[in-house]
Order: sequence, then C-alpha cells, then structure tokens
Amino acid sequence: AARFGITTSVENHGYFIQASDRVQALIHAVDRPNFKTTLDIGNFMCADEDPVSAVKKNLPYASMVHIKDFYLRPSYRDPGEGWFKTASGNFLRGAIAGQGDIDIPEVLRIVKESGYDGYISIEFEGMEECRTGTRIGLGNVRRLLA
Repeated sequence: AARFGITTSVENHGYFIQASDRVQALIHAVDRPNFKTTLDIGNFMCADEDPVSAVKKNLPYASMVHIKDFYLRPSYRDPGEGWFKTASGNFLRGAIAGQGDIDIPEVLRIVKESGYDGYISIEFEGMEECRTGTRIGLGNVRRLLA
C-alpha cells in the first residue's frame, strides 16, 4: 500500500489489540511508516484503560481519531440490561459523545495541542435513536473543539 500512498491502520478493538501497549507492539512489529492506528478513545475502556492516558500514549501513531463515549459502572453495581462487561468485569454502555464518563474535553484538548491534523470521526453506540445520538454527539464535539 505504501507505494500507492495508502496508509493502513488497526483499530484498538477486540481482546488481543485493545490496550494501548498492545496496539503499539503491533505497530512496532509491522514497522512500516504507513501502518498506524485508528485511535478509538472509547475502546480503551473495554480493556479497563483510562482513555486520557491511552490517547496520550497512542496519539503519535494515529491515522484517525475516533470519538466514542461510554457510561462506566463498577463490577459490583450490575446495572442490568443494555450493559456489557469490560475485561475485568466493570460495566459499560454506549453514550452520546460528551454525555458519558469519558473526559472528552480533555481528550480533545490533548488532540488539539498535539498538532494532530488528521480526521476525527464520531461513533455512537448508545440506546437513543441513532440519528439523534449522532447529531447531538457531533454538536458536542464541534463545540468542544471550537
């Protein structure tokens, strides 16, 4: 892909490549300047990693920043239907970007101050109607970036 000017990326998703150190290990093993990461700020929570810290660590390797938000509840407070477990048994549920428990204002501050100039996308996994959740989340992200 490099000879055609194409950048490929891996998203921090799934059991084997969810945590920031595992993403970096793969990027270093591939060792190609056009192999990067689609940095999903929410997926770090699935591995019980703080999104702000993980973004700081992996932002230099990002080809794209993927904004997503989650509500987080500890393992001893099972909130019931609509929630899924993290690697260590905490509970997550999708939220509208800017309304969940991820410190999105801090994540976006870090992204802006880093000089990152690539794409930023919105992903919505909440229980609200998808167009409404995406519209509100996009508005929140635009407002926070302004």
